[in-house]
Amino acid sequence: MAVLKPRERLVYFRITEDEFHQFASVCEQEGARSISDLARSAVQRLITECNRTHEAQGLAPKMESLEKMIAEVTAQLQMLSALRAQGVVRGDGASGGPERSGPTNGTKPAEYDRQKEEPNGNPS
Repeated sequence: MAVLKPRERLVYFRITEDEFHQFASVCEQEGARSISDLARSAVQRLITECNRTHEAQGLAPKMESLEKMIAEVTAQLQMLSALRAQGVVRGDGASGGPERSGPTNGTKPAEYDRQKEEPNGNPS
């Protein structure tokens, strides 16, 4: 089998006799061809884990932002549900009163911003 990426660089480090025997034992357990293969695999795993940690740290602020938006949408839905239960907001489109009513506390859920339009595109 041809080597696709020849290994041309060498990295040396010293180990004790006990460490050498531990490494050789782990090589047998892991099925590594040599201590060099074992060390290379271990360093590659360490690099991969560090990259995942950095990616996860970058995702944390985005997750917090999404959780905040979900909480805001949930609060707006609860408010709309309460208004509908009180009969202030009608979702059936029936005539006989305003389709919607604005809130009195200054908040503006999306339902309050939307205008009912006629087929020609003009507001009613």
